[in-house]
Amino acid sequence: MTSISVRVFASHPVAAAQYMRLLTAENHFRVVSDEEHFQIGVFDSEPNSAGPVLTLARLKFASMRPVLVSSPCGENECLRWLFRGVWGLVTYDRYEEDLPRAVRQVAEGHLWFPPPVIIRWMKLDDARRASALQLPLTPRERDVMDFLLRRFSNKEIAEILNISERTVKFHVGNILNKLHVSSRYELASHWVSTSA
Repeated sequence: MTSISVRVFASHPVAAAQYMRLLTAENHFRVVSDEEHFQIGVFDSEPNSAGPVLTLARLKFASMRPVLVSSPCGENECLRWLFRGVWGLVTYDRYEEDLPRAVRQVAEGHLWFPPPVIIRWMKLDDARRASALQLPLTPRERDVMDFLLRRFSNKEIAEILNISERTVKFHVGNILNKLHVSSRYELASHWVSTSA
């Protein structure tokens, strides 16, 4: 098995030390520093910090797969994290046993969420993809819309698709006009309600 590179994003030093201790104890994990490339980002969901830190990290490290360590959350909150690009959620009360398993699963390309959340996500995603094929959008607009529905910013979309932010704004405008909605929020709200 190849080594899985992991970087820990936790502002509290005790949490960071605990996650690093747990991850370095695994044979196939390599915890990396700020300057090294990594596959998995482990984020601590301290109040008001996980969202902005996650957004910045995803912008800077587009290929990273985030795993969030958090308090237990309901299906809707878990779905919001999925739409923001999080691949796994481990609860504080089970992080010692679940974090290494979650990192392995996410590195293999699998989601790590409670089964009801994954089932609901798959239904929403299948419905979204089927509906997207019927929309009057170009292939590039479909790509941009996919990221819009996951709550990516124009800057993040530009970075991931390797296009300018101005081009992303152009596509977003076309999408909103073609779908007769006035904002990203309205697009996401309408899309989720019609797909559920």
